[in-house]
Amino acid sequence: MMTLFRRAVLPLGLAAALSVLPGSVLPGSAMAGQRSYAATHGAAPFVTQHLIPGSDLDLAQVDLTLPGAKVVALTIDDGPDANDPHILDILRAHGAKATFFYIGAKIPEHHGIARLVAASGNEVGSHTQTHPMTTDLNPAGREWNLAQAEKALASIGVKATWFRPPYGDVDDALAALARHHGMATVQWTADSQDWKDTGPDIIRHRIVERLVPGAVVLMHSTKAATVAALPAILEEGEKRGLRFVTMSEWDAAMRQSVTPELALLHPAPRRR
Repeated sequence: MMTLFRRAVLPLGLAAALSVLPGSVLPGSAMAGQRSYAATHGAAPFVTQHLIPGSDLDLAQVDLTLPGAKVVALTIDDGPDANDPHILDILRAHGAKATFFYIGAKIPEHHGIARLVAASGNEVGSHTQTHPMTTDLNPAGREWNLAQAEKALASIGVKATWFRPPYGDVDDALAALARHHGMATVQWTADSQDWKDTGPDIIRHRIVERLVPGAVVLMHSTKAATVAALPAILEEGEKRGLRFVTMSEWDAAMRQSVTPELALLHPAPRRR
């Protein structure tokens, strides 16, 4: 039996929004088929099709032993949230950066905080409008969720270039739709599982044991324990010589760490 990792309870009010979402659940949707690797296993391996589906970057060609590859993408989902300014303070104190994946429907309520984050030098990406199991929606419902989130992000001066599918639930068609909206899709390699309402020490342990060059860390700003755990996580990364960066900085670092030797060993498939 396939296990589905549902990683967060919908924020208050979003469940009601789903009931009026344009586009009903498809009878032949992913609900009855195969979920993505991250959705079924809790995290993605460092493999293009699972971690950054649809990307032209072949992660098999990346030499993670190079100094330039010693970066970790810190991603923080489910905001904007009242905890975000505290997270910004922690990041600033450690010279770290992050990508905040925002739910469009939450932006009006936390507009000032969202604008603060957008202007902070960190990155803001799309986490859809209402946080649904997006592959269970028909094409109209998928388009509505991405387009409405795009409008909400525009209200804080953001044109997102990264998309984080809720619950890690993505298929080829959704990744293609995200690209149509100018966004690359990203999952994660290290899950804090802070959505389980665990304590800071457990959250720290889960991340630290997966803190390696090229990692993509998933956390949620809606949890106080996440804020409490973050300084120790950043300190451990610093001890290991790792830099915490945005998704765009991570992508650039990975591309700069592609080597001719690994490219020969793992040639890109020919496009027809």
